[in-house]
Amino acid sequence: MNFFTKMFKKKLKEETPPMPSWETVVEMMYDKHLDAFSDEVVKVIYSKDRSMRYVVLKDEKEFFTYQLEAIYQYDEDEWKYICSHDNVLPAMWEPFRGIVGKSVFENIGELLNELKAESEYKQYF
Repeated sequence: MNFFTKMFKKKLKEETPPMPSWETVVEMMYDKHLDAFSDEVVKVIYSKDRSMRYVVLKDEKEFFTYQLEAIYQYDEDEWKYICSHDNVLPAMWEPFRGIVGKSVFENIGELLNELKAESEYKQYF
């Protein structure tokens, strides 16, 4: 490895900001990425520790659905890559356990009753 390569790698390592603590990440992610949904977000319900959330959506036909999401914090290599971009967060919201299937409800009351019966809701919310 030549001198330039060593200095360049050393400089990159020095410029990578440290990964924020989990508590800071959770705080940073509050109400983020809600604009990623094509349907209207009508309600967001956060878990006790705010690391998970139910997003209640309404489509153009006035039907309601929900999605359970959890925070995924980037690992060190991902963080080193992504932190070089402007306005990035150290984590993202993703479907909990990869589950994206949704039930469809005619009203929000039915949806909330179904949601509250889920084991994840009982455990984390």
